[in-house]
Amino acid sequence: MIATKRSSAVPKEWPEWIDRLRRRMRAESPAKQKWAEKAGSVLLELMDLSDESLTKAASADDNWIAMLRAMQSPEGLKRLQAADPLAQAFLRGIEARRRLIKDNGGVRTTEQVAEFLGISPQAVNKRRTSRKLLALTFRRRGYMYPAWQFDPIRGTLPGLEEVLLTLSHQDEWMQNIFFVSGNTRLNDRRPLDLMREGRVEAVIEAARSFAEHGAA
Repeated sequence: MIATKRSSAVPKEWPEWIDRLRRRMRAESPAKQKWAEKAGSVLLELMDLSDESLTKAASADDNWIAMLRAMQSPEGLKRLQAADPLAQAFLRGIEARRRLIKDNGGVRTTEQVAEFLGISPQAVNKRRTSRKLLALTFRRRGYMYPAWQFDPIRGTLPGLEEVLLTLSHQDEWMQNIFFVSGNTRLNDRRPLDLMREGRVEAVIEAARSFAEHGAA
């Protein structure tokens, strides 16, 4: 009987990102290594989610959004709820903030704003730093400008600078929430709608209250 030689499968190479992680781990402090171990355990748990959930998550352009989508799947939310009842509310808060942007026209780049207003990108940045335009910070995309603040005739909403000045001690995301959310001082109407009607003083008063109490 002739013995057949067992073929030894050649191990596949590790994906490049795993090699990067292993190299990074060697150079990091014990605290960061401990955190990475926990993060790796979460990743292994997320890999148990359904193909449908992970396919949808992986379609995101940004890695952070891909992780967020996986955690927001029905299976992911169930595990989060078991770990921390407040975790689900936190994720829903992030999603709600993104929805506020999408439902109000999205955002524009510095270059798009410059073209719309007929000024240079440098002038757009100057208006941002002097609080004459509202810009939101995105991790990879840098400063982005909510589209609702622009007017096809006047360039920007009337009274925008005055209201932004009143809200200057609030962070950029809270300022955005103020403009696009119903306000009890304005009969549950949105400040941006009243500004479009020219009712700037009423919005400034609502902004003062918002700045003092942090809520509309």
